[in-house]
Amino acid sequence: MARTKRTDKELQEASNHLQYEFTMLLSVAQALASGIASQGWLSNALLESFVIHFRGLLDFFYPPATTKADDVLAEDYFNEKSEWERLRPSPLPETLSVAKIRAHKEVAHLTYARLDVTPETKGWAFIDIAKEMQSLMNLFLQNAPKNRLGSVWQVSISKDGP
Repeated sequence: MARTKRTDKELQEASNHLQYEFTMLLSVAQALASGIASQGWLSNALLESFVIHFRGLLDFFYPPATTKADDVLAEDYFNEKSEWERLRPSPLPETLSVAKIRAHKEVAHLTYARLDVTPETKGWAFIDIAKEMQSLMNLFLQNAPKNRLGSVWQVSISKDGP
């Protein structure tokens, strides 16, 4: 089924929420990488926050096979879905592919795969993941029609990443 074509106003408003998700991902990645929260419940809460924002943004850039009618997708901002599919890296970059699997198996779902996680493999490459997401966001912002982006995007995003 074809997705509903959204108005520029709807896309602008949705992009303001996109900016929140992106800012949270970068902020939490920096907090985790800094060691601001030692091991324990606070560190776990930050990890879970990071994963929630990561998954939301990843689904925005690389939607799953089945999406909901009200899901906001990068392709919604382009005249044709194929425009975004052509622009974005394909296949999914390895750093993001690995993080996606880990997010599902180690955080979002209660799985037996968690039993295989050792202290040596438990760490996450927060900054590397955030930099990959920064690259995707920059690509999106450079190519999405500016009249479809909300006012929060008027402030330029650093190309240097987190």
